[in-house]
Amino acid sequence: MRTKLEGIPEPPSGYVPPLGASHRTWTNIYKNKGRIDYCVSQFSYLTNRLKCVAKLTGGPFLD
Repeated sequence: MRTKLEGIPEPPSGYVPPLGASHRTWTNIYKNKGRIDYCVSQFSYLTNRLKCVAKLTGGPFLD
């Protein structure tokens, strides 16, 4: 049973979660997409971008 989350669109029709992942993984992927865009727009140097991306939502606990 899937629960619709407010503000998070449904995954694309061809979306296949990573091996061993739950259907809840899509929420984190969607949230991190915006955060990656933020990191790219705010940091000019690649090393700083990588530090920013490393702080994104990860496991083992998903939202």
